[in-house]
Amino acid sequence: MAILGKAQGAFSLSNSDSSVGSFLSKEDIKKILGVNDADLDVLKFRDVDGVEAVDEKKVQKAWYSGQITNAPPVESSSLDELLLLSIIHKALPGCDIERQVKVKRFKMDLKITYQGKSLFIEFDGPSHFAISRYGPPKHEPFRKKKIVEEETGLEVVNWAYWIQRCELNVKALFDKNIKGYGVLWSTNVHFGDFYFDNAAEIIEAINNRFNADHNGYGYFYGPSTLGRKNPEHPIIEEIIAGKEPIERILPKGLADKKRWLPAKLQNIT
Repeated sequence: MAILGKAQGAFSLSNSDSSVGSFLSKEDIKKILGVNDADLDVLKFRDVDGVEAVDEKKVQKAWYSGQITNAPPVESSSLDELLLLSIIHKALPGCDIERQVKVKRFKMDLKITYQGKSLFIEFDGPSHFAISRYGPPKHEPFRKKKIVEEETGLEVVNWAYWIQRCELNVKALFDKNIKGYGVLWSTNVHFGDFYFDNAAEIIEAINNRFNADHNGYGYFYGPSTLGRKNPEHPIIEEIIAGKEPIERILPKGLADKKRWLPAKLQNIT
């Protein structure tokens, strides 16, 4: 199945807590990739909320194919990871970041050290939770976390694809009193698609690490929740129109159905 749907919403590196979306401004792309205006001539920008912007998938495609001159080597990175690196540096001034750190047979995506404390970050896309073109996930999502924590004594934080790319969630890594955010605005892989029978428990555990529970998880779907400019996920209207079953967004093993539903779907059975 396709992982990402149609691009929606405008992201802003200077205001990542409030701006949720798939369109990146020219100024942000320059900062994220370390390039200049001329390097981005290959991209076709359009007006999005009054800003010159382009779908991040098109940026990544151009970068991967070598069309963006002076961009960093692709290696094993993704645009999403570089975007988050920019957010981390902004949220945690003076932090030290190591990438692809080897621990036993694993390579950890990031190791962040800030004010004397270190931890690992593992980015978990939809294939870690749901059946993909490669089949079901090979292991439960916390297997790597348990092995690396036992080996190093350092915490491993699973940053799942529904955890918002924003400064608040970065700060929550080092301050567990901060309430972070979750968001689902363009994915085609929903909680109800997850492979594991204890999917609700897994999702709750990841959300709890970021304090992302704001009286349930319905706010993930938008629109414009908690003072953020987050687009409404198209699946909401599709469920209302009877084109998608409500079970698509309800994980296996849930205890309270209403906890997972956005306001528009609270009265749908």
